[in-house]
Amino acid sequence: RGSSFTHRICPTVLRRGVGEAAMSFAKEWLRKRARRQRTVFSACMSSRWRSMAILSLVAGVATVLCKGLAFSVASTIRRHERMSQGDLVTGRHHVRPIVQDHPLALGALASVSETVLDIREGEELVDEINDIAESTEHYSATAAAAAVVAGAAVVATGSGSAGRKKARQPVLTLKGDTLKQTPAMVMYTVAYTVLTFGVLARSLMLAPAGSVLGIACGCVMAELFSGTFHWATDNYGSLETPLVGFACAAFQGHHLAPWTITFRPFINNVFKIACVGLPLTTSAALLLPPPLAAFAATIFFGQLLAQEFHRWSHKPSSKLAPWQRWLQSIGVAVPCAEHCRHHKPPFAAHYCILSGGLNPLLDSQPVLFWRRLEAFFFRLTKVEPNCWKGEQGAEIREC
Repeated sequence: RGSSFTHRICPTVLRRGVGEAAMSFAKEWLRKRARRQRTVFSACMSSRWRSMAILSLVAGVATVLCKGLAFSVASTIRRHERMSQGDLVTGRHHVRPIVQDHPLALGALASVSETVLDIREGEELVDEINDIAESTEHYSATAAAAAVVAGAAVVATGSGSAGRKKARQPVLTLKGDTLKQTPAMVMYTVAYTVLTFGVLARSLMLAPAGSVLGIACGCVMAELFSGTFHWATDNYGSLETPLVGFACAAFQGHHLAPWTITFRPFINNVFKIACVGLPLTTSAALLLPPPLAAFAATIFFGQLLAQEFHRWSHKPSSKLAPWQRWLQSIGVAVPCAEHCRHHKPPFAAHYCILSGGLNPLLDSQPVLFWRRLEAFFFRLTKVEPNCWKGEQGAEIREC
């Protein structure tokens, strides 16, 4: 008689009948249960996001410290190299000529200080990379691709002029590849760009602090992912590889004719990444909480930017807009000198192509990130990466 059930239900039964009384009680019970679940869920979520924010902050601080240490170590190494190679560099106004027709000429160029790299013209640096590509029989080149490069890549601009520059023509070694820009390419690229910025804006509105951390960590992971994908497609797989066969053939064929990428318009250069990023970003927006959705969207869109920055790094600086050169100078886009170091056979380092900022750390002697990955997969699969093959890969294989 004194129970709350009796006090609530009996008057209702007398006034409205048993059916309405049961319905009223059920509604009240459901409201209380929903309120209790919301309270528990809010407590769990607040604790979850607090932990994630702390871990993201720690990871960001650790990344900055490691990057700073790597740059310090790299600067020290370059300073000692300049001291030990005094005959190569004399002040800021003299560079001893480097043998241009030697396949390892870029190795000497990579060891020169940043000051000397700034002295050299962008046109000379790009021409040197292209000359090395022409004079090198790449390990992953198919017979058809090598024939195309040998027969159609270079067209002389003048007759009988050995000193003249050569006008290189684009070389398409993959069936179905094109340099044209179609409406479908524009549609995919625009849709993906709008979707990405929409996801980031929504995440920032719903969870500002967590989304900012997610975007910051996503920028670092986008750089690492660009290098990891580049390393994997350079060293493993072929055109017959499922899912990523076209990417493997494209990256490996890029070493045959690195100048071809400069003939591609922006949309043509990035639309394949937009086609892949569109469903991935949509899934992240639907399935992940706002901070993680922002993290994933930043990583995926970073690959589109990395491909475009990669194209810039193969163009002479005189053909870049001032704002493009400025982005390269402040380290947002990978500079020409940084990426050109990758185009030294056997193409075993400097894989990151978004900003190139992680390359000094990943390639440094204590870390040797790519060598450790190659050793791990070799023990697992007994498959040698392409950079281990041939005489030029012997030193890499022994690391």
